[in-house]
Amino acid sequence: MSLPQPHHPGYTLEDWKTWEGHWELIHGVAYPTYGMAPAPSLEHQRVSVHLAAEILMALKDAKRRGGSGGCEVFAAPVDVYLGETVVQPDLVVVCDPGKKTERGIEGAPELVVEILSPSTASKDMTRKWWLYEAAGIPEYLVVDPDGRLGRLLRLEEGRYAEAARLEWGEVVALLGGRIQITLASE
Repeated sequence: MSLPQPHHPGYTLEDWKTWEGHWELIHGVAYPTYGMAPAPSLEHQRVSVHLAAEILMALKDAKRRGGSGGCEVFAAPVDVYLGETVVQPDLVVVCDPGKKTERGIEGAPELVVEILSPSTASKDMTRKWWLYEAAGIPEYLVVDPDGRLGRLLRLEEGRYAEAARLEWGEVVALLGGRIQITLASE
């Protein structure tokens, strides 16, 4: 096993497979995740757990009503392969069973959630935004625990458009309106 040099362009998936720790590979550039940086803050963890539980319960409710039957929510670390890129979003919802494999998620999920932290906000709002947009991920929910805000982006004609700006406690419709959750940490 080896360690990559952060921000060195030109790495491949084959290189990534040999690295120690948890890394994301975005267009040939290595970025450390949980294994190489301080763990996410407790508030980040609260938001992640709350949103995962909200999404899980909403998916179960939708399934009972006859919609979103094969959808599942996964929490980091889970590898999402988008071509020659691999990322570990905070939360991801996948509805296509063919995309769920032993090594992770293969292809664009229906929803990605990134919870901003000081060490990841810039990457989440630029490189990952562009990556998710180019990969055709229909919805991208960006949550800011410090500002107690959220921003839902929906893919329209190949570009993300802001579908909603949310304050803590507001309800947001996800997966094209198939489920609703409350944006909060408690």
